[in-house]
Amino acid sequence: MKSIAIYNNKGGCGKSTSVINLAYEFSVHSKVLVIDTDGQSNTSRFFVNDPKNGLERVLLGENEVLTAENTLYDNISIISATAAINNAVGTFGGFSEEKQRGIAESIVNANGDFDYVIVDLPPAMNVVTEHIVGACDYVFVPVELGTFAIQGIPKVTNVISKCKAQFGGAFINKFDKKNSADITLLQMFSKLMGDKALTTTIPYSKVIKNSISYKTTAREYMGWTNAGKAFGQLAEEIIERIGE
Repeated sequence: MKSIAIYNNKGGCGKSTSVINLAYEFSVHSKVLVIDTDGQSNTSRFFVNDPKNGLERVLLGENEVLTAENTLYDNISIISATAAINNAVGTFGGFSEEKQRGIAESIVNANGDFDYVIVDLPPAMNVVTEHIVGACDYVFVPVELGTFAIQGIPKVTNVISKCKAQFGGAFINKFDKKNSADITLLQMFSKLMGDKALTTTIPYSKVIKNSISYKTTAREYMGWTNAGKAFGQLAEEIIERIGE
């Protein structure tokens, strides 16, 4: 089993959309567990109609046994989140370092026979996020092109390093190939990141935006388009990087 965290400290860069679509692409040939640790619950609401409480009780140290929920996809299960998770951060932060680490590892290594665990994280590095990141095998960072976003990448990678997690690489979301500024910024990004820049870019596209609105993946919605194929290409590149 390989665990993958999708993280950036900036909101709006497509973390949840990436988790949803990557989970689908991985599930074509593998069993996938999605763990939503973001109190906004966007990923949870995509996969299940009524996200359940439970994750916050584990964070509160109540020895709750997490049970993954089935989704409409045969090979995808989910541990969902609700806003209640936000109330657990303070209590979790009061535990010893050893207990925090143990709880985080119990969440990431939840019961079940899965090939991949994909974790959706909130856009903030609090004590819960820090330990969840540290419990994962790899961390991948989605980036929406912009000068400030690119300048902020070293801060994100420093946080990942502090968590003692393996930085798998960063990939560009919402790339507009018709925008000369995006082309210039992509070159800046590639130069800054070197071999940590994934070659796959996710295009800025109504296909991806509309697919989420209709609660379907980009591949299912318009799989014959470049946007519909993009997350499949990204999944293949991530699998290659993590050694599967």
